[in-house]
Amino acid sequence: MLKRLRIYKYLSFSDGSLKVLTEGTIKFTKPSKFNDPFDCSPDHESHNVEEFINSRPDLIEKIAKVKKISSERLSRKKPAMIKRLKTAIKNGEFGQPASDNIGICSLTRDPLNLLMWAHYSKNHTGFVVEFDIPLESFDPIRKDVKSFEWLIPQEVHYQAPKPMVSFFDDKDTKLKKQFLIKGEDWKYEQEERVIDYIRGSGIHKYDQKNILYSVIAGMKMETSEYSKLENIVTNIYEEKNLTIGLHKVAPVKGKFELFVPDRSDLKPLNYS
Repeated sequence: MLKRLRIYKYLSFSDGSLKVLTEGTIKFTKPSKFNDPFDCSPDHESHNVEEFINSRPDLIEKIAKVKKISSERLSRKKPAMIKRLKTAIKNGEFGQPASDNIGICSLTRDPLNLLMWAHYSKNHTGFVVEFDIPLESFDPIRKDVKSFEWLIPQEVHYQAPKPMVSFFDDKDTKLKKQFLIKGEDWKYEQEERVIDYIRGSGIHKYDQKNILYSVIAGMKMETSEYSKLENIVTNIYEEKNLTIGLHKVAPVKGKFELFVPDRSDLKPLNYS
């Protein structure tokens, strides 16, 4: 049986956010626009730059082809190239252009986190979209744009030390250190990321029919806005023959905690 994952997107109530439901689109953001300046910005080793370049004659060949010069001519420029790389690493500029060529959609495993509702759903007045995603085996850097019709999430890990990228790390290790490690202060987010290496940042379509599962309204959502959500859910059924649930969170009496009265399967995550 194909494994599936329930994953959630916190949103404020706005015309743009509602398009996740009405148009089946979702936003992918470039890392430089994130609210955490440390995000997707690992440190890089500089002491082994020369060793790495000398060990990769194939890399010199590739760069030479891009620059349309001979590899012999480029090899003579290696000392200057090494110096520029070390300067870029020292200034924290190395890797940033590559980061901004991708787009990230941030989701979470926890639909009942008080801080997430406050920060990303406009003080509990917004809503959460619930996705039910089949976990197929996949290559995160596929060249087929259609592969992103499925939202394939990757888990973010949290740690105290900042990741250090080595030129000798393999590709998967570099990608993990670059995009999937954050500081421990962000652990409450329990984040999963969908990384689009092909289309980059922007508003992209997702496979709404196969993964959209439900909408969960915030405890402080206005009655008129909840009615609008009801209409949207009805229209999705009538126009797309897609049945999705509509729920609303409520406070747990005597606790700093939320629950969904008609969803006993939803529990706050214990991540401490």
